[in-house]
Amino acid sequence: MNTSSAFSAPGVRRQGRLPACLISSTVFGGFAVACFPLLAPLPAQAAETAPNAQINSHPQIPDIHRNKAHPEPATPPANTQPANTQTVSPTSIIRTTPSGTFWNNRLLPPLESRPEAYGQPQSLALGPQPSALIHQGPWGVFNANTGAASGFGTVGYYAVSRWAEDWSSLRDKKNRIDFMDPLKYIPLNEAGDIYLTLSGNFRHHGFYDEKPFMGTISKSPSYRSNLRWNAGADLHLGEHVRFYGELMSGQAGGMNYFGYNNGRWRSKLDAQQAFVEVRGHLLNATMGAMVGRMTFLDAPPYITAGSVYPTIPYSWNGIRGYSFWKNFRVDVFDLTMTNWDIHNVPFHDQVGYRTRWFGAYTSYAVPSFRFMGVKSQVFVDTFYYGYLLASAPIASAKGTIAGSTHRDTPGVRVWGNAGPIEFSLGGMWQGGSFNAAKDGPSRPVSAYSFNAQVSYRLAKLWGRPAIGIQADDISGGDYRKSQTSSWGSFLTPFVPSAYYLDISTYFGNQNLIDVGPIATVAPTKNTTLLLKVPVMWRNSVYDAIYQNPTAAYTFRPHGGYVGTIPQASFTWRATRHVTLSIDGEYIFAGKALIQAGAASGAYIQSNLELTF
Repeated sequence: MNTSSAFSAPGVRRQGRLPACLISSTVFGGFAVACFPLLAPLPAQAAETAPNAQINSHPQIPDIHRNKAHPEPATPPANTQPANTQTVSPTSIIRTTPSGTFWNNRLLPPLESRPEAYGQPQSLALGPQPSALIHQGPWGVFNANTGAASGFGTVGYYAVSRWAEDWSSLRDKKNRIDFMDPLKYIPLNEAGDIYLTLSGNFRHHGFYDEKPFMGTISKSPSYRSNLRWNAGADLHLGEHVRFYGELMSGQAGGMNYFGYNNGRWRSKLDAQQAFVEVRGHLLNATMGAMVGRMTFLDAPPYITAGSVYPTIPYSWNGIRGYSFWKNFRVDVFDLTMTNWDIHNVPFHDQVGYRTRWFGAYTSYAVPSFRFMGVKSQVFVDTFYYGYLLASAPIASAKGTIAGSTHRDTPGVRVWGNAGPIEFSLGGMWQGGSFNAAKDGPSRPVSAYSFNAQVSYRLAKLWGRPAIGIQADDISGGDYRKSQTSSWGSFLTPFVPSAYYLDISTYFGNQNLIDVGPIATVAPTKNTTLLLKVPVMWRNSVYDAIYQNPTAAYTFRPHGGYVGTIPQASFTWRATRHVTLSIDGEYIFAGKALIQAGAASGAYIQSNLELTF
């Protein structure tokens, strides 16, 4: 069973008090924030960064950022950021408090580090940022949209995949603005090209489910709580070689809880990532290869965001190769999913062979242009994903049919901004086969998915709001057909971003039509608010409603209408190291769905992250 975990808000719920346990988690969050300055420096919290050891690609921090008594107006550094990543003149920034102060709010990075926020990548860089706060690699135009275009996940002050950060600019001590910076660049030789970067993260997620999974779980209401610690180390051996390793552990509990029956919720210390990367310059490109265990996020948000809701996110084993030219990049990969030990034994996770993901991704950056007076950047992405799943049941009239599947999924996505218009338009076709268990019949697959978001950014208004619409059309199957006929249900097996469609993740992106308004606003420089109201139908009334791509609900209601789900997510970056958020939604299930046994209910989630 796939459940979720992001920050939750009590903005949409039935009348009544918040559960005491949710309130207590907020108190706990405050305690953890207070304690973090004491815990953070411990060497056990090691971390990750990205290559580019020998290239100081970041401008030095102007004196005005260093709290000089009488700073001289400095010449603005050259803008090394891509079209959609804004920097600011040093003279436009208020002097900071001393760099050693933990609660230094003067220089805050954009709110980019939550992988769930992939739902709106072009909205992540919400305001001008000094380049000192952006620790991206040498990816040029593909650092646009807070690095979402690079294929390594978003990268700002911190990154979703911590190895994607580049702290090599700290070789110059003048660039150190944070009390944790000594841990981000530890030189191991006189030249400084052999160095170590450490990082760590603590996360608490709390979940309140009034009617879990539309009443299909008997634990109602339920409060779940999970904690995660991870530590990583990134060792750079000159310009061309580095080793990255990350340890992670997680615990889960709560009151009247459910769903902790796999190794991704409760996990003793184990290797979450461990790979070697070799990188160089060839054919006028920066090329590299990664071999080992790693995270993988080179996919649109409606395909995956790494499945971060369980305590332990996905990790993959295999090989990945990439090439970056000025306006074009290519990524090829062949990966198998890690097996998490359900007996909770330390250092017992293994390379798995039941789930395989392979393919190629290309992205072309259209030359930047100005439209309606706004600098614009558009990306045209094409990709092929191959999936091999040993267990991928499909729906029948009353239950499911067990079996395995092979899926071939070519697709295209055009996304970015044209002036104030921010958009993501994508389409995929899916072929392959489904093979019923116990030598049952095989049937071909023919399915499709269309995904679209379009927003208009009112940049001159308070909060720089973006107001738009989202619509998706994802095909479903027909269980009335014979068991050798074509199956039409599209499969996205690796959990799309919860912030793309449904915060609770009660609904998978399968057999689905949805449309609804979306809005984002930045009330202050370190807060964001996401609002959306998707209205959902089944694409095929002869296919199930799916709670995740490989688990179908037993409901078989008449008609296609599923429900309406107003939802909100509020995030506050208190400091560069502390992020809190709260998310909430209410599922107004359709009448036919309720008659079939479903229930409406609220979902609320709270989140605390401490990061260095």
